[in-house]
Amino acid sequence: MRITRVKPLAVLALTLSLCSAAMAQDEPPKTDAEQAPAGQAQGFGPRKKAPAQAAQKRPPLPKVENVATHGAWSIQCTESQANAEQGSEAGKACGMTQQGKSEKTDKVALSVIVNKVKRGDKSAVFMRIMAPVGVYLPTGIPVEIDGAALPSRMVFTRCIPPICEAMGEMSPETLGKFKKGGASTFYLYDRPGNGYPIKISLDGFGAALAALDKL
Repeated sequence: MRITRVKPLAVLALTLSLCSAAMAQDEPPKTDAEQAPAGQAQGFGPRKKAPAQAAQKRPPLPKVENVATHGAWSIQCTESQANAEQGSEAGKACGMTQQGKSEKTDKVALSVIVNKVKRGDKSAVFMRIMAPVGVYLPTGIPVEIDGAALPSRMVFTRCIPPICEAMGEMSPETLGKFKKGGASTFYLYDRPGNGYPIKISLDGFGAALAALDKL
């Protein structure tokens, strides 16, 4: 899986929108006493008890719409001004997504988002991983497909509380493995040597990827 620094605004808006929607679905309602800044109350690892900071107001994220389901993957779309400025038709951007939690603890979870970016007559496929703040960044994210490790790890590119983001452009070889595979495992670390395996089903991966071309 090749790592790239290309980050179109439309893709970023979609990524943050889908991630926020996924976290909102997984979190139960909070009491007033639990309304701490995101990333502090639910973080993990060495930085989970970081000093409290004043919460910053953020602009509302675009509305996310579930448009289709293929196996374990949901296809979601969002419309925003950022998408329109980047040339997306009607400001619309779509991606396929799935969430998973570690069997060790439900406090460690991630969201996987796959989307396509047009480059002239061709398109590139990107995979983004959204993990909670507090992950051990130097380790990156090792990935296995049906028990076989991919040759390279996904690299964290930045953190925007409450999440840290890893992103990679999927090579044709890597795409082929995901399409043919049955299950994948992503590993998050909170310190060297202490990993949290998170299983992500590949059921419907190929169908969902093909459906993105029609949106």
